[in-house]
Amino acid sequence: MFDVLRQMNAVRQIEAADLMIGQHNFTLMFARAIRAATPDSQLVAAKKMTGAAASTPSGQQIARMERELASLQTQVKSVEETYGIDNLHLTVARGYVAKLLANTRITRWLSYHRQEYLGEFQKIAEIDPQPEALDA
Repeated sequence: MFDVLRQMNAVRQIEAADLMIGQHNFTLMFARAIRAATPDSQLVAAKKMTGAAASTPSGQQIARMERELASLQTQVKSVEETYGIDNLHLTVARGYVAKLLANTRITRWLSYHRQEYLGEFQKIAEIDPQPEALDA
């Protein structure tokens, strides 16, 4: 991956690293995609490349990749903003369902009148809380 980053000038390397951090994606394929989307003016004069690395995407492909990347970044930020509160709500709901199922009268009523609900509630109550939620 670092070999791919070295093919870019210093400013573009920083931008590429920022993209990789933002996406939590540090793979060689992602680095190659960023390199492919990099204009020639931001590349270091390199040796002539051969094979698959020599082919460069068209302007339309680069524009499409940039649009998709911007969309993904927006979606990731949206999920990051609500993750904590959503996790808290799910943990509280799970605890409430588990407490309801501990009451034998409620469990008996559900088994006679709403068997399908009882099965789903039992699945919810058996969900283990995520380790990150316990650390927070």
